[in-house]
Amino acid sequence: MVVQSRRTVLKLIGGASLLPYAMPALAQQTGRKALRIAMQDLRTELDPLHTRATALVGFRVLESVYDKLFGIDYKNGGALRPMLAVAIETADNVVFKVRLRQGVKFHDGQELTAEDVAFTFGPERMLEKGAPGYSVGQITFPMLAEVKAVDRYNVEFKTRAPDPVFAKRLTSYGGGIVSKAAFLKAANFDQWARSPVGAGPYRVVETVENSRIRLEAHPDYWGGRPPLDSIEFRLVREPAARVAGLRAGDFDIITTIAPDQFDSITVDPRLDVVGGDTMSFRTVQYDAITNPVLKDPRIRRALNLSIDREGMVKSIWHGRISIPRSHQQPAYGALYNADRPVPAYDPALAKTLLKEAGYKGEKIVFKTVGDYYTAELAETQIMAAMWNAVGLNVEIQRKENWAQVQEEVPRFINNSSDGTYFPDPAASFVTRWGSASGFQKNGYWKNERFNELEKTLISAVDPKERRRAYQEMLDIFDQVDPPGTVLHSLAEFFGKRSDFKWSPTPTGLLDFRPGTIAS
Repeated sequence: MVVQSRRTVLKLIGGASLLPYAMPALAQQTGRKALRIAMQDLRTELDPLHTRATALVGFRVLESVYDKLFGIDYKNGGALRPMLAVAIETADNVVFKVRLRQGVKFHDGQELTAEDVAFTFGPERMLEKGAPGYSVGQITFPMLAEVKAVDRYNVEFKTRAPDPVFAKRLTSYGGGIVSKAAFLKAANFDQWARSPVGAGPYRVVETVENSRIRLEAHPDYWGGRPPLDSIEFRLVREPAARVAGLRAGDFDIITTIAPDQFDSITVDPRLDVVGGDTMSFRTVQYDAITNPVLKDPRIRRALNLSIDREGMVKSIWHGRISIPRSHQQPAYGALYNADRPVPAYDPALAKTLLKEAGYKGEKIVFKTVGDYYTAELAETQIMAAMWNAVGLNVEIQRKENWAQVQEEVPRFINNSSDGTYFPDPAASFVTRWGSASGFQKNGYWKNERFNELEKTLISAVDPKERRRAYQEMLDIFDQVDPPGTVLHSLAEFFGKRSDFKWSPTPTGLLDFRPGTIAS
C-alpha cells in the first residue's frame, strides 16, 4: 500500500501541467465555408437511440444532423423554443397534443409529417421491447406509453402516469426526428445509423470508423440556409496533436483542451479559446456490487471525502470552472437547493470511516482511458494521490478503450460525466444514476429508497413534492450510499480560429444552425 503525504499530493497538483511548445505559422485559409473539427473520439453510429451514440462526442455530431420538436432557449431563461413543432398542449400532464410545423423537408427532400414523428417514438423503433432504440428510449422517455398521428400535422403522446417534464424531454438527444421511409429501407439498425436521414441543418454524406464523419448543408432546411457548406469531424485522440493541428491550420476548431494548453493557442492572434462551465457534471463512478472492497458505503464515503475539489479546480483549471452543490444546477429552478453544501473535503473523517469499515489496504483499481475528458489523466493521478494519502491503496490502470474500463469485472472506479440536456434533474441525475440507467442495469449499484424516490421525482406534478424527493435522493447520493461523486462542472474548452465568431452551447454541444455564427 502506497501512502503519500499532503505535501506530495500538492506537489502533484502543482505539476499537473502540459508544457507549451513553439507554434508554426498558421496555414493559409481559402475563405471556403468548410469547417474542420478535430475531436478526441468519434461515434459513426448516428442514430440518437443507438447505444454507441449516447456520449458527448456523439451528441456533438447529432446536433447538426437532427432537429427535435422543441429546443431550450437558454438566452430566455430556459424557455421552450419551437422547432419542428410549433405548439404543445396538455390538460393533465398525461395526454400531450403537438402541432407540427408545415413544409419541413428531410434530407432526402420528403416532407416531415405526423407519421414520421409517431414512428420516431413508436413501437418499431423505440417504444416496444425488442425495438432497436428501446433501451436508450426508456432512459430518455421512461413514462411514454403511446404515440399516434392524429392527422398530417398533429401528433398525440400519452404517458403511463403524469410526466411534469415531458415537453422538456422532447428537447433531449433521444428526441431527434427520423424519416420513417428511410429508416424502413435500411437493412438493419447499424446500417441506418451510419447513413441516417433527419431534418437537421446538415446531412450525412460519409462516415468512416476511427477516421472521420462528413456532413453537407441541407439546402431545404426549414430554418434557412445553413451558414456552412460542409463540416468534417476528424478523430484526433491526443490533445497535443489537436493543438498542433489547429496551429498548423489543419483544423478550424478543436475540442476538449486543457487550461495548460491555452497559452500555446492564444499566443497566436489568429487563434482563440472559447467555452468553460457547462450545465453538465464531471463525475467518478464506483462499482459497489461486483467489487467486494467498495460494497461498504463507508469506503465510498471516504473516497469522496478525500478529494480536494477546490485544489484541483484552482491548480488544473486556474479557477475557471465551478464546483456544483452536489448533483444540481441553479437552472433547475424550484428544485434547486442553494443551501446544500459543495461536497466536503475532510481527510480526517475519511480516515475514521476507513478504520470503522475495517479497511486493511486492499487494492482498489482506478481505470481510465486517460485522454477522453479534459485533463483526465492529470485529475486521475491527483485523485489517486489524495486517496493514497488517507491510507487507501489505489492503483491507476490505463486502458485502451471504454469497453476495457466498463466491462472488465471487477470494475472498481472509473471516470465519467453526466450530461444535462434540459434543465431538470430528470435529464442528468435520473438518466445517469436512476433505476433505468446503464449504471444500475449493468450492475454497478442499486438503492431501493433512491429508486422509490425517483418515481416521485419523475411523475409528481407538485414542484414541492418533486423537490423533497430530489433532495433526499441527493442525501443518498452524497452521504448515505454514494454510487460516485461530482468533481466539478464538466468544463468544455475549444480552440478555434479567431475569425470564426462562434461559441458552444451552455450544454457543451456544437450548434451550427443559422444565426449561430457571426459574420
